[in-house]
Amino acid sequence: MSFKRGEKLHTHDGKVHRITRTGRLPKIAGEMPRIRGFVRGALVDCLTGEERVGDWHENVITTYGHGLIIKNFVGLAGSSYASFWGLGYMTEAQSSNFSTMSKIDSTEWATASTGGVARLTVSASTQTLSGTWTLSQSAQYVSTAISHAQTVNCIAQYAHSSVGSGTAISLATFASSTKGTTQALNITYNFVFST
Repeated sequence: MSFKRGEKLHTHDGKVHRITRTGRLPKIAGEMPRIRGFVRGALVDCLTGEERVGDWHENVITTYGHGLIIKNFVGLAGSSYASFWGLGYMTEAQSSNFSTMSKIDSTEWATASTGGVARLTVSASTQTLSGTWTLSQSAQYVSTAISHAQTVNCIAQYAHSSVGSGTAISLATFASSTKGTTQALNITYNFVFST
């Protein structure tokens, strides 16, 4: 699921941006990291061992290469990355200090309606490259998951399958809601990398 024109984008600094072009993020100052590669060579005289080092030259990371970087980062190419989601309640509003947090700060709910410790598993089949540099990861908490009507306002990604284990890879908060016993909850996570 790509970003669509007209949709709103809330950033952790509290600002709200509007998508002006489908599949593209609006320009957000200081928020878009770049992946760049540089290479240099050195000629070595096989008799004397003398080395003549050249200058650095920027290379071009291809569309395929950039996609592979994204896939490996989020877990499309493996099973030990951001393959599990935790859903729960955060007492602290989203802010820049989220980068130092390791988990949902209040309560994380397991997927079983009677408790348990399992997090939602997101399979590679639900992850797709969307747009030019976006990896979209989607999953659904079915109506029987967390069916005891708990309040939720946070989603976190982990490389571990059990509630309470591992360190969060990412955290996002949203308006508090109570998931009813007859409601499913569809969630989409988009990772966006600049070019």
